[in-house]
Amino acid sequence: MMHRASGAVLGFTLVELMIVVAIIGVLAAVALPAYQQSVRSGGRAEAQSLLLQVAANQERFYSDNNSYSANANPLATPAVATITSEAGLYQVAVAACAGGAIANCFIATATPQGNQAADSCTTLTITSTGLKGATGDTVDNCWR
Repeated sequence: MMHRASGAVLGFTLVELMIVVAIIGVLAAVALPAYQQSVRSGGRAEAQSLLLQVAANQERFYSDNNSYSANANPLATPAVATITSEAGLYQVAVAACAGGAIANCFIATATPQGNQAADSCTTLTITSTGLKGATGDTVDNCWR
């Protein structure tokens, strides 16, 4: 505390400090959820990139074998059934598309892991025809 020439004490009262703490608490309560959603949205870019890579690998496999593979990375030796993204935010698996056989068409699905599972986009998908899909939110929101 500082003293004035008149002897009065300068400083903050407890009420003033409590008001500042309350304001900081309100700002944090508003900003934190928006920040977390922004981080999750950024994490989706990892899933999108991985899905596009899986689709490219499937097309390369198809050009050599005239069939798609049920493995997420059919070009690896040995082939890898599921792939986890670099930061561990998503796991990608490949299956036959609805009503079809894996030889003719595939759908790759990225499922969020850990904290990313709280994202509004619960899964991201891409098919052998390049059709992008999502669950939990609109395709446009999930693939932007």
